[in-house]
Amino acid sequence: MSGPSFSRASGIAWENYYRAVEGRAPRPLFAEALGLAQRPGVAVDLGCGDGTETLALLAAGWTVVAVDSASEGVERLSGAVPAATAGRLTTLVAPFHQVELPRADFVYAGLSLPFCDPGDFGEAWRRTTAAVRPGGVLAVHLFGPRDTWANTPDMTFHTREDVHALLGGFEIRRLDEQDEEGHAVSGPKHWHVFHVIATRGREELS
Repeated sequence: MSGPSFSRASGIAWENYYRAVEGRAPRPLFAEALGLAQRPGVAVDLGCGDGTETLALLAAGWTVVAVDSASEGVERLSGAVPAATAGRLTTLVAPFHQVELPRADFVYAGLSLPFCDPGDFGEAWRRTTAAVRPGGVLAVHLFGPRDTWANTPDMTFHTREDVHALLGGFEIRRLDEQDEEGHAVSGPKHWHVFHVIATRGREELS
């Protein structure tokens, strides 16, 4: 998870979080969505966090722009990148509603966009979706209103109807709703999460 709000919502310090997730596999949503991409091109990892997905993209031959609103994750990622792939990585520390993103063939925002302030989410979403080229793949997590953190004022939550509205102009390839008890690094948690994979039609204007 990514962004300053993560620490406030969960009560976990960044270093403790990174230690807890060290060595994890890429998230299933990421792996499934990447399988829809026809060839390595340009990818955006929005909320790169501990860098697991960025490193997987680099290893697969992608050119990656890795973004995080917290410098700790970007610093950690930069120290883990093999020299042979470092030339294909650009890192940015910036709020999602202000970052300038390139046009990309694959845009991944894993457990990151919900940590945008509600007043900033619309612009963050516009920039995220605008980055997806015609034929490109978008993979995101969005949080629902029954999530444990739903009362956190500087986070953003959506209903299933909201999610459908946000995806106008995309072909939805997967929309799964997780609504169950589970665990976070901070301990027991109710997860209400939408797992989304969508593609932009090739006929759309670039």
